[in-house]
Amino acid sequence: MKRLFLILAGLAIAASLPTTAQARDSKRFCVFDVAGASGYVYNLLKNYRRKALKYGEDLTMTPYTDEDRVRADFDAGRCDLIAVTDMGVRHYNRFTGSISAIGAVPRYEDLQVLLHILSSRRVADKMEQGDHTVLGVAPMGAAYLFVNDRSIDTVEALRGKRIAVFEGHYDARHMVEYVGAQPVRAKISNFARLFNRGEVDMAYAPAAAYEVLEMFRGMGETGGIVRFPVGQVTVQLVAKTGTFDDEFIAHSRKAVSRLYSEAMRMIRQYEDTVPRERWVEIPAAARQGYQEMLREVRIDLDNNQSELGQLAAQVYDDDMMTILRKVRCYTNPGGQECSSPDRE
Repeated sequence: MKRLFLILAGLAIAASLPTTAQARDSKRFCVFDVAGASGYVYNLLKNYRRKALKYGEDLTMTPYTDEDRVRADFDAGRCDLIAVTDMGVRHYNRFTGSISAIGAVPRYEDLQVLLHILSSRRVADKMEQGDHTVLGVAPMGAAYLFVNDRSIDTVEALRGKRIAVFEGHYDARHMVEYVGAQPVRAKISNFARLFNRGEVDMAYAPAAAYEVLEMFRGMGETGGIVRFPVGQVTVQLVAKTGTFDDEFIAHSRKAVSRLYSEAMRMIRQYEDTVPRERWVEIPAAARQGYQEMLREVRIDLDNNQSELGQLAAQVYDDDMMTILRKVRCYTNPGGQECSSPDRE
């Protein structure tokens, strides 16, 4: 009898102890997706939530269609964890916020290598800045130029055109002015509307915007999508330092990086739904010119003494820019920049 009592007592004590598979108190996970709970980012992160539960964190997901509201609620302490774009993350971490640097990640192969690096412990110190920690980075799709005139297929053709530029995206505005185009201030909540109403000639976004935001309306009969990435849009998870323990953070970064294949399946699906005739193909020689021009824009930021140039330069983290250059030269060792004396 005494032995039975001891066994039962031991079981009761064991049941009361937390385990890695046993979730703690629920935390609020605020997710930005322009399509809300039906969007592919929100649904992608449902898989992350299941992984988080396995690692001991119960996350209650809340969809947002306004990124500014997500950040406001996070800053006010109403969200424990947020998922926002790299532009939103620039308010919390310059290192990962620099992933969307103009033309810095031209291929999905580059992005895959980069995300593997970001999930490793060797850059863990860079993932935490100030009072905030990045818990993972996943793809949202390459940013392409949506144009209302298919003849806009060279750098020279950009001159004088009106291009929607997101507020605070100083590097993009610098690029627009660098090529002689006219920047028009926009927000994630209204850039598609500006394009569809003809208030801008171009806007940059992942291919999903063609269907999700109905940007085919702004193309009319003559428009299209230039098949040349001007950047990569990512979704990044951010929490205030101390909200999650180090073990969960390490698991989280790995779990998010492993969403790459599923994310790319969704991204490719959206890209494939764009009618073939809507894509504006860039000749190989012109692609090299575009890539070199974008590199020159990034380098010019370091030397530009204008107020805008200085604001744009502050956006980029030097360590990330070096990593991005090394990744590009790893996947494309014959690139002109890999042997250039002024490489980043």
